[in-house]
Amino acid sequence: MYVWPCAVVLAQYLWFHRRSLPGKAVLEIGAGVSLPGIMAAKCGAEVILSDSSELPYCLEICRQSCEMNNLPQVRVIGLTWGHVSQDLLALPPQDIILASDVFFEPEDFEDILTTVYFLMQKNPKVQLWSTYQVRRACIIFTLSIL
Repeated sequence: MYVWPCAVVLAQYLWFHRRSLPGKAVLEIGAGVSLPGIMAAKCGAEVILSDSSELPYCLEICRQSCEMNNLPQVRVIGLTWGHVSQDLLALPPQDIILASDVFFEPEDFEDILTTVYFLMQKNPKVQLWSTYQVRRACIIFTLSIL
């Protein structure tokens, strides 16, 4: 299991805002090892962790993270970005959506935002708390021939 640096940053942000979390409905998308979601749950939020329903191993990692942190009340669901599923339809309105390092592959951006938009229809006041790291940079070199 690997914890991406962005997850640490988002978990720290949650800790700094821990007084605002008790009782909040929080959904972590693309949770992986679920550090931000685990932190939110430890701070009193009602958390649902999600990762791709097409990657059962990722969902198992979410469950293991809950087990290791003694959080049996945290639900884990399969949620594939851009797909309308029973789990997505059944989600109650959320107060906060956590998205740590999900904006990684540009081809996923539209599906991620479509999913977030769908969730915003259930609660227009939902907040998206996201962290990302720039990993690729296009560098253009100009050669001057003398």
